Amino acid sequence: VTIGNSVTSIGYSAFYDCSGLTSVDIPNSVTNIGENAFSGCSGLTSVTIPNSVTSIGPGAFSGCSGLTSVTIPNSVTSIGDGAFYDCSGLTSVTIPNSVTIIGGSAFSDCSSLTTIEVDSGNPKYDSRDNCNAIIETNTNTLISGCMNTVIPNSVTSIGSHAFSGCSGLTSVTIPNSVTSIGNYAFYGCSGLTSVTIPNSVTNIGSSA
Repeated sequence: VTIGNSVTSIGYSAFYDCSGLTSVDIPNSVTNIGENAFSGCSGLTSVTIPNSVTSIGPGAFSGCSGLTSVTIPNSVTSIGDGAFYDCSGLTSVTIPNSVTIIGGSAFSDCSSLTTIEVDSGNPKYDSRDNCNAIIETNTNTLISGCMNTVIPNSVTSIGSHAFSGCSGLTSVTIPNSVTSIGNYAFYGCSGLTSVTIPNSVTNIGSSA
């Protein structure tokens, strides 16, 4: 599919469940990719998001199981709830400096994710100590992890859905800086065989 360069926004569920869609050319005129725009496009193997896009809507690429890589340009400021939820083929994600909003479960159920990195100049999020995770800097909350995440000693909270659906995760050591584990934090981690929860943890959320 080639989208004409007069288009400025890709709307709600525009290509929803188009499983036969294998490639899409998004022009530089587009500034917004709407909610569920490409959700369920399981045949989509790669997508280039142009550096005109400022917003990736909720569920925009959810269920794109054939997607192995995605480059989020430095123009994007917002990634919506579940934007890349259940992208089971996605192996790596880099969050650029421009992103200041990452919605809940943005990368949940991405079971093949091995690398998550935040650019070092990002004012809101970081991947300190090469931890392979997204941490909200001001609150020291780990909001998104993967099978290779090492939770840093400075993290005080593991956010809701942080590791949900991470079936490749086999063990996790939670440092004694952590006081809270959020709802669904390790939900669906079917490969998890050992977990160490320190005395510092005072709250464990539902379905954690």
